[in-house]
Amino acid sequence: AATTATSAATEQEEGWPWMKGIDAPIAVKAIDPVVKEDARPAVVDLIDEKRELIDEVRSSLKDHPLYNISKHDDLWILRFVLSHKKVKPAVKAAKYTLEFRQKYKLDEQDIRDVDIASIKKPENTDGKAKYYRCCEDDAFLFTIPDPQRGVVIFIRYAAVPQHKLIKELTEDEWLSPFMFISEFTFQWVDYITRTTGRLTKTVRFCDLVGHKIADNNREAISRDGKAMGIMEDCYPQMLQSLFVCNPPTWLEVTWAIFRPLLPKRVVQKVDILSPKKNKKHKQRFYPHISEDKLPQRFGGTRTEWPVQSRG
Repeated sequence: AATTATSAATEQEEGWPWMKGIDAPIAVKAIDPVVKEDARPAVVDLIDEKRELIDEVRSSLKDHPLYNISKHDDLWILRFVLSHKKVKPAVKAAKYTLEFRQKYKLDEQDIRDVDIASIKKPENTDGKAKYYRCCEDDAFLFTIPDPQRGVVIFIRYAAVPQHKLIKELTEDEWLSPFMFISEFTFQWVDYITRTTGRLTKTVRFCDLVGHKIADNNREAISRDGKAMGIMEDCYPQMLQSLFVCNPPTWLEVTWAIFRPLLPKRVVQKVDILSPKKNKKHKQRFYPHISEDKLPQRFGGTRTEWPVQSRG
């Protein structure tokens, strides 16, 4: 277990709801790598490296009425610093996030155990309920295969009916499901980062089997882009990698041609893979999930589908 430091009771009462019962706000010593491929950096090392920038951002935030030192600590500020590199844009994004979280009351509830099945109940009428009711049950699966390695989200793209969603949801309602995914992810990776001492992010597997070009809706894609832009501002350094799997042949060939020309950082963030046909592709997954936890449709040995949310 990670070595921890104690925090004041008053800070504990004012801290993040998903950290209740945890004595230390951040583990002082990072746990050992979970597997040999686990390359997550130690939080304390990153904070030491970015100390000057973190302190400058905090100095610009401390007079904001929504700033709370117990929540908006070194780790919280670190993610903005890592994303924006410079003080001014980091401060701007952090202030926007403070107001965004206040507007939607995101600091008030631990939602780590909320599942989509409960959201889809008929009595719920908000945007995310309407969105998920339109989708098939296995369209989005939020999982924690390893409690020390973070959130893995499986998306079956053919199960997301874009044309129907445009008819059922207004543009204002479109943000709600994206906000749920992002907040669920943030709470889990923040908890895991703080308790393991390693900067943890999420990975997403998107299965393209069965999806056709005709299934795409231009308005839906435009709305997705706007919502994801807001999420990137308010949830920095959340996504480690998006693995687009089982692409049609034309996309696979096109990607194979252009992939070597792209910067490594782009390919690390988004990659198009055929793990069932190419065993080397599966090696990209091992820092995040073991083969026995990976469903067969993504090249693993797990036969269960839909997968359970834990384990």
